[in-house]
Amino acid sequence: MKNFTLDLSQLTVVPDASKGGRAVAGPRTPRSSTDRDVIETALEFGKPFNPTFGAALEVLQISKTSPTVKVVPSPTVAMTSKSSDLTLGIGLTGTAAMVAGINLSGGLYGSTTPEFGIFGTAGFVVGIVSGASGGVELTFVFGTPRDFSGPFVSFQASVGPKVFAGASVGASLLFSPGPPGPGGRVPLTFMGIAFNLTGGVSALPFSISVEWSFTTTIPLLK
Repeated sequence: MKNFTLDLSQLTVVPDASKGGRAVAGPRTPRSSTDRDVIETALEFGKPFNPTFGAALEVLQISKTSPTVKVVPSPTVAMTSKSSDLTLGIGLTGTAAMVAGINLSGGLYGSTTPEFGIFGTAGFVVGIVSGASGGVELTFVFGTPRDFSGPFVSFQASVGPKVFAGASVGASLLFSPGPPGPGGRVPLTFMGIAFNLTGGVSALPFSISVEWSFTTTIPLLK
């Protein structure tokens, strides 16, 4: 990955008095270490046998050579930290819910900081959802690994498996909850996006849900 651009100029949820600001990363800076080279060699070896290793390799390469990151913010939605870093996670995810339920996920993450490690997430899901599924999820958080960890509120939507012959395709908008304000209102700061491809069973052709989750990270390389 050499370049990544996210245009949020049309995203509107809650007014943001600051109006955000354009964040652009600096030039790509190569980073390397013996440990990263060893892990990279192992992933390259496994890539022909399992495509998932290819995605994991992309995560590692972000921590080794920073892509150019450009974010065009929404004029009305509070953004995450003004850092121009990018943290990418790839892993397995599973959900079981009947109106309400749980979601568990875990995998590898890499950041332009240039941290690389493993993460785990547990969450509570509620919404128009009925079934169980599992698969692969790719997450982009526009910030550091510290932004990647902690509590999240995500708004999710997916289509399938009745539509795609057993497979479901979904996406989520990730927000970080802040301390309650006047009247108990909890402000939400936009953190990133996630995409998933899963297989399973569902009584519905689609799902729309809200998830409250907490992510823990364990750095392996810095």
